[in-house]
Amino acid sequence: MLRLVRLFLAGTLGLVAAPTWAETRDEADARVLEEAFEALSAKEYEPAIAKTGEIITRFEAERRANAQYGCSAGPGDPPAAVEGATIIPILPLICTAYFLRGYALVDIGRHDEAGSDLEAAAAMDPDNDQFAAELGEWYKTQRQWEKSLEIFTRASQLNDRSLDLVIEDKAEVQSIRNARRCRSYRGIAFNHAELRQWDKARAALDKCFAIIPGDEGSQKELNYINEQSARDR
Repeated sequence: MLRLVRLFLAGTLGLVAAPTWAETRDEADARVLEEAFEALSAKEYEPAIAKTGEIITRFEAERRANAQYGCSAGPGDPPAAVEGATIIPILPLICTAYFLRGYALVDIGRHDEAGSDLEAAAAMDPDNDQFAAELGEWYKTQRQWEKSLEIFTRASQLNDRSLDLVIEDKAEVQSIRNARRCRSYRGIAFNHAELRQWDKARAALDKCFAIIPGDEGSQKELNYINEQSARDR
């Protein structure tokens, strides 16, 4: 996951245009986000939280009341507007700051605080399957199986357009998309299992095996499902 964030950050720096006051601030935010990433990679969670917090605080200080924001996948590519609403495009680094802070908070056990950051990232970048899946994982920790199932199902249907911007190798892009989709299918299966919906759980894993035959994580989940379902007989 963190490797992809690094690739994304490299792409983000390319989206920041050259010098005016606002653009200079964007460049500074991109560098701070890189520092946050480095801290998180080194498992230095508090510095990572502080760094991402700098970006989030600046964004929220200028955020318009009742406005909706969306992270663009690239220049001239604003996110789809919700019916009846105007989406204000912002750089992807803003959404990534929320995501990384939420991710760091989860890693140090501050789950309650992490939820709002993960929600914000997924809401402002609605086609990002990675953000959606991490939010689905968060709802799993809250034992909200139905909500987690809903989010993982949505994540399994998404294609993160930013991958095409930061990775030239199309085969690698497809490999990453398959891995992410399998993660979502495992999340779907896990929640169906918690709801004792065994056939639906297996069906979700079958979708993963169709794109990644023998996927190890999905096989482990299937073994667990078979063990648990056997006890229900």
